[in-house]
Amino acid sequence: MERTLENLRKLYHGKIYVHLKDNKTRKAFLSDAKTEGYSFGEFGLPESIEDNIVSLKKNKRLCYVGAIGRIEFQCNGGSGAKGRFHRIDYARYRRGQDYLF
Repeated sequence: MERTLENLRKLYHGKIYVHLKDNKTRKAFLSDAKTEGYSFGEFGLPESIEDNIVSLKKNKRLCYVGAIGRIEFQCNGGSGAKGRFHRIDYARYRRGQDYLF
């Protein structure tokens, strides 16, 4: 299976948080999102992404993650989130490696 954002969205149900560890990864993610037609709501895509965690939503939408989302990311969604919360290392995902945290 091709490693695209849309395939990632189809593969997992629930919350998908994508970790963008550095500028190179953020640029690659932004390029992929643009190619696949993703946007940050009605605002489209920014020139660059400064944050290191982005939520992948349905309908080709992306969201920045706030303070609560960061806590949720660090705690892997909490004790009741098994199977409904997914943390993706985007650099590893693009390289075809094991990418779940």
